[in-house]
Amino acid sequence: MRLEKKRDEEIAARKGMTGRTIIAIIWLGISGVIAYFLVQYLFDTNVLRYNSLYNAGIPKSVPQWVLMGALIFVVVAMMQTFLFLGFMFASPEGRRHTGDPSLYSQHKEPFDDQGGRG
Repeated sequence: MRLEKKRDEEIAARKGMTGRTIIAIIWLGISGVIAYFLVQYLFDTNVLRYNSLYNAGIPKSVPQWVLMGALIFVVVAMMQTFLFLGFMFASPEGRRHTGDPSLYSQHKEPFDDQGGRG
């Protein structure tokens, strides 16, 4: 009985994670496309140059597409970091401190069916 109750609570807690995962993957794809165009723009306007990257210590055996991919990864990581910080500072859920005392719990006690027995 208790194991079934605990399993049902775990399944209820995971409910909706598929949708969140799909949205996160779509958002990472959009971020990657934006990062690609941003890095390509920086190379087209000569703000970044492959020769300057190679002179910075990267071996010449590294192909240009690998450098482009690494720069896209760095830009996407920066975008996600700023998104996380924005959520943390602007969202009420992000500003909520964990461990604040409250009369109500967000999580149901799994063995609450004991009825006062201890």
